Amino acid sequence: MTDAHNTLTANTPLYTINNPESVIEVYLDLDNDVVRELKCLNYNRCKEYSYPINEYLDRYSHHPAGEAIKAALEAVHA
Repeated sequence: MTDAHNTLTANTPLYTINNPESVIEVYLDLDNDVVRELKCLNYNRCKEYSYPINEYLDRYSHHPAGEAIKAALEAVHA
């Protein structure tokens, strides 16, 4: 795996999406107010994507990954 993978796995992903050709791990980074996705394809090709939290929720609130982010935020602010 890549260095980005080693950095991100210090925290447990909030959600994992298993696709036939890829695995996407979703992380919440409250220090930087972003959601990070680590997308890994075959042959250990990985790329990190970062989204502002509000943008991620606007785009994926209907998806279980977005619901996991929303639940984590509610738990932090409870």
